[in-house]
Amino acid sequence: QPSSSGRAAELLAKERGTVPGFIGFGTSQSDLVYVPAVQGAEEIDSLVDADFRMVLRKLSKRDITTKLKAMQEFGTMCKEREAEIVKGVLPYWPRIYCKISLDHDRRVREATQQSFEQLILKVKKHLAPYLKSIMGYWLIAQCDTYAPAASAAKVAFEKAFPPSKQPEALAFCKDEVLNVLQDHLLKETPDTLSDPQTVPEEEREAKFFRILTCSLLALKKLLSMLPKKEMHSLEEKLMSLLSQNKFWKYGKHSSPQVRSAFFELAAAFCQYLPELVKAEAPRVCPAVLLSIDDSDAAVCPALWEAVLYAIATIEDCWSHVNARKGVLPKLWTVLREGGRGLATVIYPNILPFISKVPPGITEPKLEYFRTFFSSIIQGLSAERALASPAESSAILRTFMECLHFAVLQRADGEDGQRQVHQMLIHDQLIPLTEAVLQEPRLHSGPLFFQIAETLSSWEAKAEGSSDDGTDEVFQQLLSDFWDHLLKMCILHVDKLEADEKSLFAISDMLEVLQNPKTAAKRSNRKSLKIKFTDEDESERNTENGKLTEARSNGDSEIQADLQHSSFLRKEPLENLVCSLSELSIVYVNEQKSEQHLQFLSALLNSFSSNRVFQVLLEKGSNTSCTPAQSQEDIKVHPENPSVQFLYMNLIPWLREDWRKDTHFLVDILYSVLNCCNSNERKGILDNLTKMDLKWIIFLQIIQKACSSTAKLSLVSDWLKGDTLGERLVILADDLCHLGLKQVAASPGSSSSERWTVLSLVLSQHIKNESLIGETYVERIIDKLQAALSKARDLSEAGNTEPSVSFICDVASSFFSSVKGCLLMPSSEDLLLTIFQLCAQRQGATHLTDVLVCKLKHTWMSGVNSLVRQLRSMQKQSTFLYKSALWIKNQIQSSSLDVKSLQVLISAVSDLLTTLLEADRQPGSLVGAYVERVAPSRTEWEKLRESLCAEWIHKPLLEGRLSMNCEHLGSRVKLCGTTKLPGHLCTSALLSKMVLLALENGVIKGNEDAERKKTDNIKLLYSLQWIEELENPPYLLLEYLGMLEDMHITYGKFSALGNTTSLQQTIFNRSEEHGRLWSLTMAKVMRAGSAASCETRQLFKTSEGYL
Repeated sequence: QPSSSGRAAELLAKERGTVPGFIGFGTSQSDLVYVPAVQGAEEIDSLVDADFRMVLRKLSKRDITTKLKAMQEFGTMCKEREAEIVKGVLPYWPRIYCKISLDHDRRVREATQQSFEQLILKVKKHLAPYLKSIMGYWLIAQCDTYAPAASAAKVAFEKAFPPSKQPEALAFCKDEVLNVLQDHLLKETPDTLSDPQTVPEEEREAKFFRILTCSLLALKKLLSMLPKKEMHSLEEKLMSLLSQNKFWKYGKHSSPQVRSAFFELAAAFCQYLPELVKAEAPRVCPAVLLSIDDSDAAVCPALWEAVLYAIATIEDCWSHVNARKGVLPKLWTVLREGGRGLATVIYPNILPFISKVPPGITEPKLEYFRTFFSSIIQGLSAERALASPAESSAILRTFMECLHFAVLQRADGEDGQRQVHQMLIHDQLIPLTEAVLQEPRLHSGPLFFQIAETLSSWEAKAEGSSDDGTDEVFQQLLSDFWDHLLKMCILHVDKLEADEKSLFAISDMLEVLQNPKTAAKRSNRKSLKIKFTDEDESERNTENGKLTEARSNGDSEIQADLQHSSFLRKEPLENLVCSLSELSIVYVNEQKSEQHLQFLSALLNSFSSNRVFQVLLEKGSNTSCTPAQSQEDIKVHPENPSVQFLYMNLIPWLREDWRKDTHFLVDILYSVLNCCNSNERKGILDNLTKMDLKWIIFLQIIQKACSSTAKLSLVSDWLKGDTLGERLVILADDLCHLGLKQVAASPGSSSSERWTVLSLVLSQHIKNESLIGETYVERIIDKLQAALSKARDLSEAGNTEPSVSFICDVASSFFSSVKGCLLMPSSEDLLLTIFQLCAQRQGATHLTDVLVCKLKHTWMSGVNSLVRQLRSMQKQSTFLYKSALWIKNQIQSSSLDVKSLQVLISAVSDLLTTLLEADRQPGSLVGAYVERVAPSRTEWEKLRESLCAEWIHKPLLEGRLSMNCEHLGSRVKLCGTTKLPGHLCTSALLSKMVLLALENGVIKGNEDAERKKTDNIKLLYSLQWIEELENPPYLLLEYLGMLEDMHITYGKFSALGNTTSLQQTIFNRSEEHGRLWSLTMAKVMRAGSAASCETRQLFKTSEGYL
């Protein structure tokens, strides 16, 4: 039997018929939500599928897990069942949806919307009769504070209505939607939405706040989506909503989410129903403007949107609030506190806000703007603003935007405007600039660029002509700015203990003021890395108070493009730079101030001109250190103040031995070169090269040239010249001998710098050309190769290791970076020498494991580069030819012990592997290389004859061999020998090479290469020789162990390919020569029973071989 409530609903339906607008209570006592009544329950029940009926009953349960699983099951059933069956659920769905879409559990709400989507996809247009009863709750669901639930509701809405039909659907249900929203906003309480007896107070309150928030946002969504023609019919109901005090109290609600939604709705009212808002201005303006100090992150964006909409929509909005006592004091507080951590949200709205403040409120303008800008400056010092570059940047941008606005405002009379301008410059802009200079965390902010942009605007107005005297006003404004900026800068520079970071910030500022575009490019290049908001102090500040290398990096010009600058900018800026340079040179010469010298370097880096150098000469001649040679050089260029400054000041500074940091002096050198012609530049650099200066200086000159095309153009003639080239060749020779002398001090840091110079000039190339002349590159490589050759022959490793290590670094950098370098004979000789060092045992070379590993990496990278270059240039390699001949000579010389042979085989294996990896045509280089290493037929005969004849005794005595001629072979006794016979070394190495080729598939399908397989019969011959010896020495047993360890075995050959041709070759040799070949053939037959049948076909009778 149906429940009593069900019978009551049925009876009601029978009596009254269909009543769409009737509202009843839900069946669950735990949630007294208003839902549409269901009529004809018994009839509907009989039409609903039994499984659906069970699921719908579960949805009314109180348990969250039960509801969640039931809703997921409902969605699955909607998707899988027939449309007619699913339609039977529709009369029940509004009642269930309106209740469960507001459920406290967010997972249930999300599942509800996902199931609703499946229902829509199945029933489609048959949902239409039920739209009015669910649309209000559907709109609330689309504004759910739980994003996945809101997203699911929006997806369902889009599946039900295409974008073009959505406004129509809302218009169809607008009255019912507004009724639901008004009920939630004005009538509902936590206790009416949830059962106080079963739901905890905290949960009831949270649900109520959430539904308030969603209802406010849903109303905003309704306003934004409704067609304009439908708005008029809602004005009466909306007016009744706006007339309720309860509605306006939401602006002061304890929940930030509710306040945020309220201000979003207020902005929407201003946007879509401006006339309605104007009628309610006495309520709207105080609710919005008096909340201007709300500091909650969730509220601020919506609040400021509402503030701007209100003051733009309601012309007389300021008449409804006390701006001086209620609004502006709150604004000053927010500004003084730096936006309370929300500067990026609040400050972009400040300029639009103050632009709408009427003149009557801003009078007197002097005090109004003084308070306003002072508050911003004070807020900039807040810790939260300083800790976040984004926050501080927002504050600085707003300051400059508002300053620009304030300057354009008319004050009472010329004197009044003059006073305002003086206050803005003297009391606001200059103090702000000083605050930024003193705080390193603000140096990378936008202030300097903003000042440059503002100056450009003022200069444009000052250069124009106007009848109202605007040009004179802005000329005076610019004059005041430059005068006060000069005084402020002098205060920072005119100190013995001047703060280095502040000095660098001044130089950065002046560079930006001179050429903002160039400085912006440098700034962007330096910031091409990911930084967190609270970036590391070491990245934000200049490291150790020194000018960073990045200051002079990049392709931007050393000399700023002053001719494109306004005359109103150029002259005062040059005067400022000259004054600061003059002050700095005095401190440098009189007080030996290092920070002033670095500051001077930074100034000259951006402002290198003869005028500045002339000022430096007049105030800072360093005559006490000027050598006679410098005086002669000065006479050659008497009219060039930059050259005079170089010889009188810069060179003495460069020669100071105590100075560890010289890169800023090199920057000064480039500033000097920038003021010289090409002949003067080359002469200066050649003279410097001949002087006894530290190599670190030349290293820095070359490094800076490599980092900037502008700098490279200044020194390119010198780099290619003979003076530097000869000096570098001598340097390479000195460095190589320093480590190779058997009694020498180990190279120190200065040697490291000199090696770095060599590495740099060899590895760096511009437009496929080396930095220095090609001739000098080859001569330097020759020196390095000769040094390694000597290192190989020395008996003590301690003296060679540092130099060998440095040579490795230089060679590796050279091989990997310079295109075509390895096709130079000297380069290939160097590569060969490095390979030879790795192919010999460490007992012979006395190199450490670490150094051998470094050498190996060097030659392998070199071979890799070599193969690529051979492929692109179609040339022959002398390295491959010479290394093959050297290997061939090593294995045939009978000078290797087992360890030496093992090292050689490993090196050759690495070489072949590298060739295979780098060659696009696998096998072409490897095949040719194996051919070069393999002995000729005559050489094989000599190697066999060199084997000791002791092997013959054992098979003769055992009756396994009979001979009718004298045996040819060496009569040398094996006992006591320490070197392996050449035949054993050669056969082992060639077998390893062939195995490597087989493993990589190089030999397959190549007839010439197929023949190489037979090379391993020499190994079988060698092994048979050892086996026939009556008492083989330990050296040969060690050799056999090495073959096993390196997997050089007949079994390995058998596994990789067919050995039939190999057996045929052995048979032919046994027929032709007999002796040891016959014994080898017998061993092969015994070794593989599987091949015995094939093998026996090689013989007329097989009994003699069983």
